Amino acid sequence: MFVRSYAKVNLNLGVIGKRWDGYHEISSLVTKISLYDSIYLKKSDKLSIKCNDKSIPTDSGNIIAKTFKIMQSKYPVIKGIKVNLYKNIPSGAGLGGGSSNAAAFLNAVDFLYSLRMDFSEKKDIMASIGSDTVFFLYNQPAIMRGRGEVIEPVIIDTGFYLLLVKPPISISTGEVYNSGNLALTPEDALSNMQTHYTYSDILKQSYNNLESAVFPKYDVIETIKEKLLDRGADVSLLSGSGATVYGIFSSRKIMESAFEYFIVNFNDCFVKKAVNIN
Repeated sequence: MFVRSYAKVNLNLGVIGKRWDGYHEISSLVTKISLYDSIYLKKSDKLSIKCNDKSIPTDSGNIIAKTFKIMQSKYPVIKGIKVNLYKNIPSGAGLGGGSSNAAAFLNAVDFLYSLRMDFSEKKDIMASIGSDTVFFLYNQPAIMRGRGEVIEPVIIDTGFYLLLVKPPISISTGEVYNSGNLALTPEDALSNMQTHYTYSDILKQSYNNLESAVFPKYDVIETIKEKLLDRGADVSLLSGSGATVYGIFSSRKIMESAFEYFIVNFNDCFVKKAVNIN
């Protein structure tokens, strides 16, 4: 069986404050994008994971292995899965690659073993795995609330082009959230979150509170944002806690020109073209 595991970008991200459980309360408009990892699965007598990216663990530390362990405890009929994971989504990028892998794997195993899992059960499993994993069970953009596990699907009525640029660094999400430079957004300032978004709405509501914590430590990331705007992006933003910065373009021609610029001038960076998925 073959499944695609799509990346995401945060079109905005507000941090309200720290919760009782140590996590931070957030509100974020999120959409899947056309960049994806490929996962090949086959029934087996045990779990085995192979990955083209040698920096990704293939033992119990892999998020797929963690998902498998929970599923097997609930459904003993699951004996094993042979997994071949081909990574296109870089790790430490703020693009949700690992979380997406977990959700794609869960749905695939549900199908392979004919488990007919209830959607609410899938959400519970994903929420126990990570903060933003629940979003990847949905097939449309959404607002993430709570620590990322509360999902409110929304409509984005337009397509747009994205250029993703990630420098060769990885950023710890925990490090960013515990930074003394973290900006907070008052909860009442998030009242403009909608259920339907136009392109203009997305541009007007573009912000990421985590930039204030990331930019002072990684000036190359702020430079990338500035260059994306210089090259014609209508808006540029850090995705999640980074290290990826993306630009949104209404024109494919302008995006292609920006792509050529970054390929030449930022040749040590991951540079990828994408579109949003609605």
